[in-house]
Amino acid sequence: MEVVPGLHWVESIWDTKVYTLLEGDRLILVDAATPGRERAVWRHLDSMGYAPDAVDEIWLTHGDIDHVGSVSALKAASGARIIAHWADAPLVDGSAARELGPLRLTGIYQGLFNWSINHLLRYQPSRVDCPVEDRHDLGGWQVIHTPGHTPGSICFYHPERRLIIVGDALNHRRGRLGAPPPLFTPDMLQAHASIRRIADLDFDVCCFGHGPPLVENARQRVQAFAQSLSL
Repeated sequence: MEVVPGLHWVESIWDTKVYTLLEGDRLILVDAATPGRERAVWRHLDSMGYAPDAVDEIWLTHGDIDHVGSVSALKAASGARIIAHWADAPLVDGSAARELGPLRLTGIYQGLFNWSINHLLRYQPSRVDCPVEDRHDLGGWQVIHTPGHTPGSICFYHPERRLIIVGDALNHRRGRLGAPPPLFTPDMLQAHASIRRIADLDFDVCCFGHGPPLVENARQRVQAFAQSLSL
C-alpha cells in the first residue's frame, strides 16, 4: 500500500510493518519482520516490478526479532547492505541477547524469550554492514537515535519530505498512540525522552512499526501524546 509517493508498506505482513522506499535509483527496505517473511517482501516488490537484486539497502529501526527476523534471507537474495545503529548491531549479529524490561519475573521471561528466538523462531543472525549513529546522513534521510525500547533504536527522518519512520519508539493501535510495551523496554524513562525528541521534529507523516501510518495531523498527534507523558 502506498503511504505517500515513493513510500509503501507490505500489506500482507501483519506482525510488523515492512516499508519500501524508492529514492531515485535506490530501492530500500525498512525493517525485516519475523523469520520467514521474505517471500511476502519479494511478492510485494514483484507487484511493483522489482526483482530481489534491486534492493540496495536494508535499514533496521532496532534489533527485535519482529523487525530483523528475515534480514539474513533478504540480504542473501538481494546482496543489500544492512544498516542499523551500532548499539543494536550485536542483536542483529546474534552476539548479544535482548534485554527485557525491569518487571517482576523478568528473569524467567528473559530465558524463555531468548530460547524461543533461537529454537522456535530459529533466527538467522546477520552482520551489520554499516553501523550508524545519531544524525548519520543516508542521502536525505537522517538517523535519529531514540533509545529506550532498545539501546540502538532509531528513526529515519526526511526533513525535506517531512516524513519519519519511528519503528517501535511509538506505536499506533486502535487509533491511539502509545509508548513501547514495558515488558520489552529496559529503560522506559529514556523511551519517553525519545518520544519527546520525536515530537520536536517537523513532519507531516509518521510511520510506525505497529499500526497504520498517520498522514494527517501527525506531528500534532505526537506532540499531544508526548505532552501527556509529562503529566
